[in-house]
Amino acid sequence: MKLKLLLVTIFVAGVGASYALADDGHGKGAGKAHCQEVHVNGTIAPQAFTVTLTGDSRRLNLKAGSQVTVQAGTTGQTLRFNAEACSSTSGSATQLVLKSAELRARNPKPAETTTAATTTGP
Repeated sequence: MKLKLLLVTIFVAGVGASYALADDGHGKGAGKAHCQEVHVNGTIAPQAFTVTLTGDSRRLNLKAGSQVTVQAGTTGQTLRFNAEACSSTSGSATQLVLKSAELRARNPKPAETTTAATTTGP
């Protein structure tokens, strides 16, 4: 009898937990803003941006709150950009609010050189 009671209790607890954690799948929640998740990737031009440090940097000998200018890419380099964002449309304009991003600088491939071979007869 105790075993049956234990099994019924576990079953009811499992059903309750499943119901509590279930999502209706429609994104309708109290206070949630509508967000259409999008993924964007492509290339961007080299550029600089400013970062305010949130912690001390021993290697740079800088304290938290210091600003550092970061140059992303140089002339001739391609920057690969991969992002996950929320998309919202207002009229004909689409705005993306970044959730995460990844930048990678790629060096250009060196130009291939060909040499012409000449042969001379006897």
